Amino acid sequence: MILVVIGHYIPENAPSWYVMNKEFIYSFHMPLFMFASGFIYIAFKKDEGYGHFLKRKVKRLMIPYIVTSLIIVTIKLLTEKTAYVENPVTVLSYIKVLYSPVAGYFLWFIWALWWMFVIAPIFRSKRLRITGFAIALLLHYMPISITTLFCLEQARIMMVYFFLGIVAYDYREVYIGYTKKLAIPVILLFAGGEYVFLEHLSVLGGQ
Repeated sequence: MILVVIGHYIPENAPSWYVMNKEFIYSFHMPLFMFASGFIYIAFKKDEGYGHFLKRKVKRLMIPYIVTSLIIVTIKLLTEKTAYVENPVTVLSYIKVLYSPVAGYFLWFIWALWWMFVIAPIFRSKRLRITGFAIALLLHYMPISITTLFCLEQARIMMVYFFLGIVAYDYREVYIGYTKKLAIPVILLFAGGEYVFLEHLSVLGGQ
C-alpha cells in the first residue's frame, strides 16, 4: 500500500529521478499486491460453501466499490464545471460503474480481485491449484486481448500472480528452508531485471 501511494503521487515538474522511481514502483507493485492477496487468501481460507464465500466478497469488495464509485462520480459532476476534473464523467456514469471503473481507473483492481475470488475456490486441492496456476500462466502470455468490461482483461493479466501466491503458500515447505540461502540471489536477480527494465524505458524516453 505504501508503494501504491508513493507511485500515485507525482508532483508537477517532478525531477527525472522521481519519475523513474515511479516507473520502478509501477513495474512490480500490482503483481506484488496480487501475489500477497493470493498468499493471504489461501493461508486464511475458511471451510465454507462457495455461495457464502462469494457473499462475503460482495460485502467486502463490490459494495464498497459501488459506494465509492457513486461518491466519486457525484463529486466530479458537481465540480467539473468550476474546476479541472481528470477523466470527466456524465450522468450515465452512475450506470457504467456497474460494469467499468469509470469513476476512476485506479479502481480496476477491485474488479480483478473479484474475478480471482470467483475462480480460485473452484480449484480446491493443491494439485488443482497447480493446474489453476498453469492455466493463469497460459492466459497471461497468450497474444490475445479480451474485453475490458468488468475488467476481465486486467483480471486475465493479473491472475497468474494471484495463483502464484496461492502456490507459494501451498508449497512453502519446499523452499522455506532455503530462504536465507536464496535471498541474495533472488535480490540480485530482481535488481538486474529492474535495471534492464528501467534502461529500456530510458532508451524509449530518449527517442
